[in-house]
Amino acid sequence: MNKFKNIIFAAKDQSRVRGYTHRFYTYPAGFSPVFVEAAIKNLTKKNDLVLDPFMGGGTTVVEALRANRKGIGIDLNPISTFVAKVKTAKLSEKNINKIEWWAYLMSETLDYKLKKNDKFTEEALSLINFKGLGKKEIFNLKTIIKGSSFYLQRLKEIKNKKENDFLRLLLLRCLHSTLHDKRPIADFHVFKAKIRSNSLDMLEGMNSLDKYLVNSRYKFKLYNKCSSKTHKVKELKRKKVKLILTSPPYPGINIPYARWQIHGRRNTTLPYLVLGFDIPENKSIFNFQNPRNESLNIYFDTMKRIFSSIRKISSKKTIILQLVAFNSEKGVFKKYLKTMNECGFKEVNLKSNGHVWRKVPSRSWQAQYVKGDIPTAKEVLLVHKII
Repeated sequence: MNKFKNIIFAAKDQSRVRGYTHRFYTYPAGFSPVFVEAAIKNLTKKNDLVLDPFMGGGTTVVEALRANRKGIGIDLNPISTFVAKVKTAKLSEKNINKIEWWAYLMSETLDYKLKKNDKFTEEALSLINFKGLGKKEIFNLKTIIKGSSFYLQRLKEIKNKKENDFLRLLLLRCLHSTLHDKRPIADFHVFKAKIRSNSLDMLEGMNSLDKYLVNSRYKFKLYNKCSSKTHKVKELKRKKVKLILTSPPYPGINIPYARWQIHGRRNTTLPYLVLGFDIPENKSIFNFQNPRNESLNIYFDTMKRIFSSIRKISSKKTIILQLVAFNSEKGVFKKYLKTMNECGFKEVNLKSNGHVWRKVPSRSWQAQYVKGDIPTAKEVLLVHKII
């Protein structure tokens, strides 16, 4: 059990996410790279297959590449797949030079004084709730949106797919760090300055990961689909997975996978517009069910389909490691464990009494402005194997 002692210690790590491409974009309820690295190194060997069926920002895939393991990442959210794809894309020196130069020029020339509102600006402003905001914050919001439109118009000139994707994610990161969970809304020049600083930070991270991306096309695969079809993934048919390392949607807890929250709880689906993706009609689809629905029947039915599929590609050597948070309703945790059992998995106890819980660093507007504990403040570390 020494290997699990190392993992438990790493799970409780509270350090800021850093290193390689992990800081490209802050995906909701993301993994700590320290925990993922410890899990992969202690529970797998070279060339073993590691799966994350709720991939999120792609931390598991990045760490699998670093450890010379093969990685599979699956997620229903197209933002997740896009972010993971950019974080693991091998760039040539030519790509890097073009990206750095273009980002520098944009940091110098970005402007919000457009002749008229274009389609992007009109759609973006329609997705934002301005009610109750002061004139200065409304002005700041509008200039940042218009500046983003200027950026996207110029981005059409970049025909190389890897370069274009990288620079689009750069814009998403700059917008996210300027608008999401921020009070007050910063002015245009703060946003503009982030283009240069964030581009250099991202390129530095890409450079540090580069050596692990040699021939990487054969080392990992990313899928934008529901994990209920995991057993149909061809790579998982050819080789049994050794480690399933993941953090599924939390039952009964509202994590805004499909939204940003501007100036508090002003929800917006702006990231989909920036990336050119269809805006999901059902904003709770990535939570599987509206967390306000107390029955959670849809959530557990979905989880049952997913883990039944995962059971088909598992062997007796497969280990499932999860970090999950639960709401305060009685019986939800037990129902989760029961669902895992019904899918053919038994829990491996890490402690003689109780479970291993970790405190989660503040990750949301609520954590900053709401007093007292909130459900996402603690996660439990769960280990399962097939029955």
